[in-house]
Amino acid sequence: MQRRRQAAAAHGPRDEEPRQVTGDLFWGARGGGPRTPHWRHRRLLRSLWAGDMEPETARRRFLFQCDLGDPISSIHLGPAGSCMAGSVQGRVWLVGGSRSSSRGASWDGAAPPRAELLAGFSDEGVRGLFVDEDAVHATFAENCKVWTRSKPHIQQTGICFRSLDRKNTQSVKHVLQRGAWACVIFPLSTTLVNVARREHHHRPFKLFDYGSSADVAPCDFDGEQLVLINRTRSDLGPSFHLVHLERNEQKDLMDVPDAMYVSLVKLWGPDCIACVVGKTLQLYDHRKDELRFMLCGHAAEIIAVDARSEDCIATLSADAIVKLWCGRTGACLRTLHVPGANFFLAYPYCLCMQDQRVLVSSDEGVWLLELSPLSDTV
Repeated sequence: MQRRRQAAAAHGPRDEEPRQVTGDLFWGARGGGPRTPHWRHRRLLRSLWAGDMEPETARRRFLFQCDLGDPISSIHLGPAGSCMAGSVQGRVWLVGGSRSSSRGASWDGAAPPRAELLAGFSDEGVRGLFVDEDAVHATFAENCKVWTRSKPHIQQTGICFRSLDRKNTQSVKHVLQRGAWACVIFPLSTTLVNVARREHHHRPFKLFDYGSSADVAPCDFDGEQLVLINRTRSDLGPSFHLVHLERNEQKDLMDVPDAMYVSLVKLWGPDCIACVVGKTLQLYDHRKDELRFMLCGHAAEIIAVDARSEDCIATLSADAIVKLWCGRTGACLRTLHVPGANFFLAYPYCLCMQDQRVLVSSDEGVWLLELSPLSDTV
């Protein structure tokens, strides 16, 4: 055996055996080893494995850049192509907000308008945004700031939430916003504020009645209803409560599927809630106590949902894939990819959809997707 080894060493190394070639997807040139697939190939294989076609890459624009440690906390799509974003440290951006703009959401043939910084750093984070025909609104924890929509965006008199009730000496616990309506929750009272019309209505709902603020928190608000998560019983998992604010009626949602693993909850229409469980979005009908749809197809965890429309639901996953779902059938209408967007910092990401525009927040900032007609759906 030793002699054979010496003879082999004297004649030099043996020629390599022919390598099985399976195309240039995973293998390099002749004599090369395996290499990492191109990102387009990875997306193609992932989408084929999930049962979808190749995701389309919509026309995109990077609108707002955020800083490390100051992530985006709220985004909004307004009329005439206007877009807004707010950060955890109180910065507010606006782009395309001119009332006289006639180009709408598309900026073909011209450079896109530059983002304007309306508010700098502050102690309060942005909780909600809204644009109407005359003004731009940014909702914070204690107040709502207002600017004129037309340039030079002069700041106007805002709304102080604590001053709406002179008897109230408590601090605001939570602020949620849907459109022009902001739900301001104190420990022992709740006030609905229309930031555009500057009107408010007191509601009898008391967060203190449901337990400690460390265990009970609101998940979503749709203008009339509020959905709460309650983690008082850690051994049994979280429970969910639906509250109609005007009537002060409560319903315990006892049969939510996979409640222990729900990471995100949104109100969808008058009868359903949308629950994220890993890579799946479950539409649960709380009036019939049954699961209406289970939307599957993402290859990574879902990190943001826009369920404001009953006709179309948008979901964003951690691999920069946006899916649009039909609310009537549960079918996937479109699959979009956002090149350049990263989601490694585990922020509470935002997703907003309006007509043919989709706004996405990522680690870098905010991206605007402009969609082609539905004839090109995936």
